[in-house]
This record gives sequence, structure tokens and C-alpha cells, in this order.
Amino acid sequence: MSAAIISTGSYRALRKVTNYDLENIMDTSHAWIEQRTGIVSRFYEDGSNLNMAYHASINALKDIDLDSIDGIIVGTYTPDNLIPGVAASLRHKLGITRNVYAFDVNAACSGFIFALHTAYAYIKAGMSNRILVVGVDYNTRILDFEDRATSILFGDGAGAVVLEASDVGIIDSFIHNESDVSNSLSAVSMSDFNHPYHAREARHPYFQMEGRAVFKFAVKALKDSVLKLVRDNNLDLSDVDYIVSHQANLRILEMASKSLKIPMDKFLVNVDVVGNTSSGSVPLLLDEENQKETFKKGMKIIMVAFGGGLTYGATLVEWT
Repeated sequence: MSAAIISTGSYRALRKVTNYDLENIMDTSHAWIEQRTGIVSRFYEDGSNLNMAYHASINALKDIDLDSIDGIIVGTYTPDNLIPGVAASLRHKLGITRNVYAFDVNAACSGFIFALHTAYAYIKAGMSNRILVVGVDYNTRILDFEDRATSILFGDGAGAVVLEASDVGIIDSFIHNESDVSNSLSAVSMSDFNHPYHAREARHPYFQMEGRAVFKFAVKALKDSVLKLVRDNNLDLSDVDYIVSHQANLRILEMASKSLKIPMDKFLVNVDVVGNTSSGSVPLLLDEENQKETFKKGMKIIMVAFGGGLTYGATLVEWT
């Protein structure tokens, strides 16, 4: 028993923000951003995390009977509320009244892969037959726009897939963690903590990243993930048709391509247009390429992501 992706959907936030727009609000330039990241634009959400998750899900569910969905798993680190979670709110907004499970997974930018891996495990265990899996992040709500090295990278977005029990589909999948001993990626709790017996010291309220350390980790995690799936499944790199990687920074993808000695055209890319959408990046790119009919039946595709925690993981799929 395996599981196949039978439908995809995505959502780009509506407000397009170019590098030239950012020149008006911070000390930066289009040339500086593009040279270091390959990014020329990104999209900012004006609504909510739930709004993006909902629109991506509606697109993925357009030909799917809602009553056939056994569960909803959402990968995100930027929920609108701690309680209820995005998945629970999404279940309600979709109008699902059956008693199906709905929960969030927080693995930073690896959130979608962790959610997909979890859904795959549920299906292989016979616990579910069809699951809605969503990756979504509202990054701009927690960015420090005085930090030009970090804030220029991110946008908002969402993607979704419907995963169904099948004989053909996911070939292999894994998720891993490493200790972030240098605290290279962090986002503090935004809750208003008011413990009467323990005073809370003020902390930096926004997302923080140590760029060089993260870049080094990302390239290694991407390379190691691809090689692990190829090695563990007795494949050659030439057997992989496309790599749908987390879209963190174009330079990371280029470095991984060079390190793996595989052509850059095997790495599908939209980071130049949408920026880093964190948990939304892999399923958003997957859907956009699926809509272009890039994927053909029988193609082998690796989806891979890496992020804070430190987290990383990958899924090898035979497209159906």
C-alpha cells in the first residue's frame, strides 16, 4: 500500500511587492536583492493564514467529494491563533461536518513535507484513505522590516494536495531533525504571557535568522536528502526527472545543483517571483507546475524542504 497525490491547489497572496517597492521602505535596492537571492518579487497577504489555506484547499478539492476526506493536516508555523489551529478552522470553513480529524504540524519551512509524511504514514497504517494536506505561512506578520537581510526574502502563500491510498505514488519519504545549537532560526511566541509569579523579560518580537549558517545548512540538507532517497531506492540521479525544493533562495538551489552535479533545469523554480513562502513553497510550486502539465505519468519527482528547528525531509514520488 502506498499513497498518491490525486489533486493539487495553490494560492498566491494578492499584493505583489517588487524589489523596487522595498526600496521605498528600507535601505536596499533591486540589484542588491536580486544578486544575493535571485528574488525580484513576492506576495503579501492582507487577510489571514486561514484565508490562504482555504483558497489553496478549494482549488485542490474542486473535483473531490468533501465527504471522502478523512482528515486535514496543515503544515504552518504562523497560525492565526494558538487555539483553534488552522486545520480546525479550515475544516469548519470548508463546511465539513463529519467527525474527521484536523491538526497542525509546525516544522518551520519543512512544515508541508512533515505534514505529507504524516499523512502518508496514516494511509500506510490503514487509518485513513484520503487526506487533505496543506502547507501555508503568513510570514509577513512576523518580519522585522528594519532587517533588510531577512525581510527581503519572504512572501506569503499556500499550497494543498489531496493524498489517497494507492498502489503507486509515494516511493519513499523521511523526516529528520538536527539541534540548532547556534539558534540560527527563531521566532518567539507572540502570546501575551502574564504569569503573576514569573516576570517575563522583553524579547525581540520578530522572526530572526543568521543567514550564513542557514545557507550552509540548507545546501547540505538539500543535497543529503536527494542523495538519501536515490541511494535508498537503488536509483541514479539521472532517474530523477524533477526536484521540487523548498524555495528559500535561488542561490541555495544553484549551489545544490552544482554540488550534486545535476543540471539546474531539473530544479523547478518560482522563488524569483514569489519569494520564500516557507511551508507554502513546495506545494505552491508543485501545483503551479502541475497546472502547466510539467509532470507526466511515471515521472520520478523529489519534494524536499528544510527549515528551522533544524528540520528537513523529502518525499520521492512516482507521478500518477
